[in-house]
Amino acid sequence: MHQIYTYFLQAILVFGLCSSLPAQRTNHENTSPAVGTRLTQTCEFDNQLAGEESLLVVPENRNQSDSRKITIHYFRFPARQPSGKAPVFYLPGGPGDAINSSDIRNGLRRKNYSKYRELLAFNAQHDVIIVNQRGNRKAPGIQGLPRAWVVQPGARLKPMVYQDEGKRVAEGLQLAIQECARLQFDLKGYDILHLIDDVEQIRRVHGYSTICLRGSSFGSQWALGYLQQYPEHVDRMVLSGVEPLSHTYDSPTAIWKVFEHIEAEVKESGTIELPPEGLLGALKAVLTRLEKQPVRVTGQHPRRGGSTEIVIGADDVRFYLTRPILDAPLYSRRMRELWPHLVLELYREDYQYLAANIIDDRPELNHPDLLLALVDHSLGISDQRLKELEQGPARRWLGDVNWLYTATRKSTPTPEVSDDFRELKTSQTPVLMIHGTLDLMTPYENATQLLPAFPRGKLITVQGGTHVACQHAAGVDPQFLGYLTDFMSAAQPADTLKEIPETITLPPLKFQPLQSGSLFQELTQ
Repeated sequence: MHQIYTYFLQAILVFGLCSSLPAQRTNHENTSPAVGTRLTQTCEFDNQLAGEESLLVVPENRNQSDSRKITIHYFRFPARQPSGKAPVFYLPGGPGDAINSSDIRNGLRRKNYSKYRELLAFNAQHDVIIVNQRGNRKAPGIQGLPRAWVVQPGARLKPMVYQDEGKRVAEGLQLAIQECARLQFDLKGYDILHLIDDVEQIRRVHGYSTICLRGSSFGSQWALGYLQQYPEHVDRMVLSGVEPLSHTYDSPTAIWKVFEHIEAEVKESGTIELPPEGLLGALKAVLTRLEKQPVRVTGQHPRRGGSTEIVIGADDVRFYLTRPILDAPLYSRRMRELWPHLVLELYREDYQYLAANIIDDRPELNHPDLLLALVDHSLGISDQRLKELEQGPARRWLGDVNWLYTATRKSTPTPEVSDDFRELKTSQTPVLMIHGTLDLMTPYENATQLLPAFPRGKLITVQGGTHVACQHAAGVDPQFLGYLTDFMSAAQPADTLKEIPETITLPPLKFQPLQSGSLFQELTQ
């Protein structure tokens, strides 16, 4: 497998496509391969998936006749038992996620459910194609966008204020765009419509009449965008962690509902004694207190040791409410189990854990993903939805959860799609959606609002599931993968939906009693 990367490197040097060097159009215009050229090598993974890994030559900006050429990266695995069924195109999330050979190899070696086990199951009867996003630095062999978006940190003795943080983010993005111009990137080619047309070009290169789409998170949005542009070529879709085209910006009210679910489970468990105003009442009290008067505390650095003073404000609390807690990732159920502990420590004016996080984060430079900003801003937001989000009741408590987008939406050169493109349109395409009720990254309401647009669709609600609801569901229902493969392979997919449960319920969350010790103690153990 190592020789394919050497081969790819030699190939892209023909284009002048190494991201560390400016593109030299004049030197290579007559020698670089034509649009549609494929650079391919065979690949095999532990006698399970076998096929080819390819670079496909495409224009960087399809709207410019003299655009330079770049490559997109994808894997293609022909069906182990050819059946004539439509191929499955897997679209990674992010934007910014990618899949390489080591990801596939390591994923297939895991015994538990994963997206790789899912793709292996689909591959029994379907060709499987994994498409990586153009400009993605994690995708092998392609010209990755430079990682040049650097955001300066906030002052240690000033509280975080979203508006001020947004100004620093916007300044860093402007410098990144200038660097891309110096390297001769045409950033107008790194938008959702170009990603959609990259999928379409792969479809045409291989002569598929229709394709099935599998996407999670942004991958679902990418799939929905392809359906919007090329509905006649979509056979069916499986989507999880769903993001409608109009929902790039998150709803504070939908996020607040996740917190309400957690509060309800805390009350039912009886594990934690709540104050009279309840868990969310305690959170409101904390935010109100810090809005009136930020607090100055002496905190300790969790990794380097030593103490320092820090000022904490309401936006600091808002920011860390939807970030990992201790070693629990944002998509884990354990993070939800620790969340009440965080809120109640702040309510009792114990700021040590939060201070440690701020001290660890605030002096550090931040490096947001440039590709994410370009693609997400090309999806943008309608004036109507922006107004709805600003007027939602939870905005009072969570603030502008989309502050990073708000600060930079006018900065990126990628063209924004129209309201008509984002609008939900009724589709007869069969679709199976999977979504967790405790998803903080793509709230559950995304799926419930999208479902009516698909009369031949079904939503599996994973009660207690997070952004990785498929993994949670597979952990409690051994037939879960079978639901997906049956739907994907059936001659009449709508008929299989009748046999699929509407709800998969996970065990109750296991909350940590406050008497077990503080979060800061656990952080420093």
